[in-house]
Amino acid sequence: MTHSAAHNISLLFVEDNDTIRFLYNKLLVGKVRSFYLAENGQEGLALYRLHQPDLIITDISMPVMDGLQMISHIKSENPEVKVVVMSAYSIKEYFLEAINLGVNGYLIKPVEASRIFSIIADLAGQILMRRQLDEKENHRRQAEESLKRSLGEKDILLREVHHRVKNNMQIITSILRMQQRQMSDPMMIAALEESQNRIRSLALIHENLYRNENLGSILFSNYATSLANNLARSFADQQGRVSFRFNIPEVYLPLDIGIPCGLIINELISNAFKYAFAEMEKGVITITLKQDADKRYHLIVHDNGQGLPPDKPMEKKGSLGMKIIKTLAQQIGGTLTYEYCDGAKFTIDFQI
Repeated sequence: MTHSAAHNISLLFVEDNDTIRFLYNKLLVGKVRSFYLAENGQEGLALYRLHQPDLIITDISMPVMDGLQMISHIKSENPEVKVVVMSAYSIKEYFLEAINLGVNGYLIKPVEASRIFSIIADLAGQILMRRQLDEKENHRRQAEESLKRSLGEKDILLREVHHRVKNNMQIITSILRMQQRQMSDPMMIAALEESQNRIRSLALIHENLYRNENLGSILFSNYATSLANNLARSFADQQGRVSFRFNIPEVYLPLDIGIPCGLIINELISNAFKYAFAEMEKGVITITLKQDADKRYHLIVHDNGQGLPPDKPMEKKGSLGMKIIKTLAQQIGGTLTYEYCDGAKFTIDFQI
């Protein structure tokens, strides 16, 4: 039966003595939200399974099923339920078994009503506090699951965006290739080929992001390797005599750093294919990324070709590719240096 109660909990009282059971029925109805009476352990177990009360107060010595047997069954189903036992006998074995079952109180009859009220008040406070903590945990878990679903949806959406951007870039590349086939001017054909290579390097970023778990950064070793190999296919006439070496650790670079670095590699590899190995049977392009003690990164593209002639230093080369390289280096807050050392060696120093 439900009442406007002093404590917002449900209570099961188990007692085989009719007089005591009648007395506590009068005393406890109104003290708790819901109150249930049983006259033995078997009846008490049935009422517990039906109503799942928050607190159980039970006698020990009862016919059919005693209080400790009932508690054993209930604790096996719900170890957290609060239980207080009462006994007219101070029997050590009863006490030890009750402690082993995890009861919250052991009272010797006769028990004053004020003592019962005090125990109910204390345990009700614990029950309600636990209930509030469980509700907060449940709300937190629901919020976390909702956030995970939301992030999962955004993750899918962002992957789809990268996939579509990559597809759109491939369409642009195809259009430029169609335009290229309509031209006869070698300079225009070469310019469109370079533009296609630049677009492919950007498309490759979006393809990697679409496939990777991390959507905010790229594994630069994979990206640089794929970029170099894809670019080599654009120079099919030299592909067999130019090889690559990669010295790149498994480091993730943020997009605002990784994309410019990829475009820089694109321009430097293109330049090497076009100019470095004109009079050589075999060529090697080495791509290195390393980090020093000051946490600065050094991106190095080194070919073993003929290098730049002394009378044409890098500063005086006015090609679009070199302008792009300088602009991209500035974009990531880096510095670009060149040296003639068994070929051409370009180094871009930057910090994340």
